[in-house]
Amino acid sequence: MKKYTVKQAAGAVILPILAVVAMVLTGNNIVIALLSTIVVETVYCLLNGIKYQEIEDSLLKGGSNVLGAVLIACWIASGTIPTLLYYEMEIISPALFLPVTFILCFVTAIATGTSWGSAGTMGIALIGVATGLGMPLPLVCGAIISGALIGDKLSPLSDSVLLASASSGTNIFDLIVSMLYTTVPLSIISIILYGVLGIRYSNANINLETINTLLEGLDSTFTINPAMQLPLLIVLVMSIKKIPAFATFTVGIVVSIIMAAAFQNTSLTDVMGATVNGYVCESGIEELDSLLTRGGALSMAQVVFAALMAGMFSGTLKYLGFLDVLIDELRKVIKNSTSLVIMTVCVCLVLMFGGGGQYTTLTLPGVAFRKFYDEMDVHSSVLGRTMEDVGTMIDCAIPWTVSGIYYSGLFGVAVGEYLPFTFMALLSPVIAILNAVLGLGIFRCNDRISYHPFRRRTKDAEK
Repeated sequence: MKKYTVKQAAGAVILPILAVVAMVLTGNNIVIALLSTIVVETVYCLLNGIKYQEIEDSLLKGGSNVLGAVLIACWIASGTIPTLLYYEMEIISPALFLPVTFILCFVTAIATGTSWGSAGTMGIALIGVATGLGMPLPLVCGAIISGALIGDKLSPLSDSVLLASASSGTNIFDLIVSMLYTTVPLSIISIILYGVLGIRYSNANINLETINTLLEGLDSTFTINPAMQLPLLIVLVMSIKKIPAFATFTVGIVVSIIMAAAFQNTSLTDVMGATVNGYVCESGIEELDSLLTRGGALSMAQVVFAALMAGMFSGTLKYLGFLDVLIDELRKVIKNSTSLVIMTVCVCLVLMFGGGGQYTTLTLPGVAFRKFYDEMDVHSSVLGRTMEDVGTMIDCAIPWTVSGIYYSGLFGVAVGEYLPFTFMALLSPVIAILNAVLGLGIFRCNDRISYHPFRRRTKDAEK
């Protein structure tokens, strides 16, 4: 393999990253932006005397490491997600409105795999209730966004989780378990703070008209019964048992198809079609139809291609030797697992504030740091978790990102107004760094990934 100077290796990383950031900032689709990294990388390699066949081989090796992912639309058809939403909406009360708002948006996002969908449907309904209570909109928006973000981050159906899993090279369920080390303390802190802030509104009269409309729509469209949660429970149990993701999702899909045909008056053909094309809800209620019309293999095309492009870019850095040169330089700065995680957080923050956006932050750091995590004996799930702690959680806090623009437009509240109450975004990078300093959840490469809140990594030897 050809030997490179530090300058050449840095160029192989920096130029493609500048390309993807420039493409994102000019409004291009993330798949096109990531494709630009491959084009720039290929031209750069050719200019540095690398044969085209070597470049092509490295692209194929990198791309082959990425597994496709499919949203399970038949969970909606089977009644699993509608039943979950129905029961969660029944627990609203004036005294606990803010913490319940956080929980409702969390459950909606984890069930549907979308923070935007959770905020744009359940969140909008809750805004209507909050108005009747006389609550400040920025405060309610903070609770909605925080809940939606944390649910999105922990959902196996979320595109952000799928991207972080693919780019960091970690099993999706290992990643989700690893993320509990930051999401659990964040959730506890948020619920307490929202509870304290909401006490003053405990005696207000609550208007449940918008929530009741959704409840009636769910009840008339689906068979609502606790038994409909069987597919979800099966997937959770298989995940805990560490059964491979492919087998876990396959069993969940099969059980959902059977239940949809048996209990939801849906033909087998329609359910099978939903797994490919997505489920279309026709309740006649716009908000409900918007929330539950989603899923299907084709809807994942952008995520799959984005992960593929990131994997191909990773292949050129890894198999052509550029990454080895940069890692040798990083060794001079990073001495242990603590400094490694902190460095990852800082790089992700630079990408986010530099305009790279969520998708860039959930892919490129995985490319740059994956091998170094192996070198430092830190499990890849920690890398994926750290990218999520920044890429997913603080996107809404930056006015010039897509999420910042979306949420401010959706609620009619400026980012600067809801930000002080969006505790997830404010505290997530802080908790990530604190965990690194304390060694909490910093797994070694051969560790079994499990959640023990105070599990600490033994002190590293200085490199």
